[in-house]
Amino acid sequence: MIKSYVRYFIFLLLTLVLSVPFYILGTVFPVKGLPFGLTIHFLMIFIPFFLALFYAWKDSGPAGILFLFKSILDYKNMKPWSVFFCFVCMPLAGVLAYFSMKIFSFPLPAETVLPYKEIPLMLVLYFLGAIPEEFGWTATLTEPLAGKYGPVKTGILIGSVWALWHIIPWSQAHPSWWVAGMFLLNLLMRTAMVYAYMYGGKSLFSGLLFHTMINVTMSTFPNYGSYMNTWFFSAWMAVLLLVEIYYIKRA
Repeated sequence: MIKSYVRYFIFLLLTLVLSVPFYILGTVFPVKGLPFGLTIHFLMIFIPFFLALFYAWKDSGPAGILFLFKSILDYKNMKPWSVFFCFVCMPLAGVLAYFSMKIFSFPLPAETVLPYKEIPLMLVLYFLGAIPEEFGWTATLTEPLAGKYGPVKTGILIGSVWALWHIIPWSQAHPSWWVAGMFLLNLLMRTAMVYAYMYGGKSLFSGLLFHTMINVTMSTFPNYGSYMNTWFFSAWMAVLLLVEIYYIKRA
């Protein structure tokens, strides 16, 4: 019989392996004109989704699957600090990254475009898009892995797979320095999400909210994210993660 924690490594491995056809599809048959610059690779989000449903069914039958869907709006389980942190963290990192880039004369557009009219639609679509992923990363993997390895190692583990999962689409659209910074950013963001989940009420909504704000922030960074410097984002995300950990230890 598979040891309880090994099955979660199998989940992570299957997520990567089953994504290969989508990498090929996105490379051979690129699709243009999707909302917010999405590529066909976005269909990969259904891999952790269906794996999570399968794991829930294996553990608890139909009740386990029903519980997953009921957890989507379990925001009442979140502690107030977790709600605030998950909503504000990424926008704050974006603002700090922008002004840091400005201070150090890094490339920024002469005219900043802020698609504020699109933000309500982004919030809805990105929240819906976060559900399939966070059924896997947060609802299925976070608590058992954090219980065995702690939040930092769990954040690095899930974050590494999360980053590797995206690395081919990133590499097709961005230079290597951007990809490397984004890889680090994924580790930091996922670790912050693990802390918010484990110490903020174990609410799936925390992962959904944080994930939503990641995508909204990156889509609204000048201009539609085209000037985003992943290393500045990572630096400020590291600071905000340390603030989160400090607050948790003091609480």
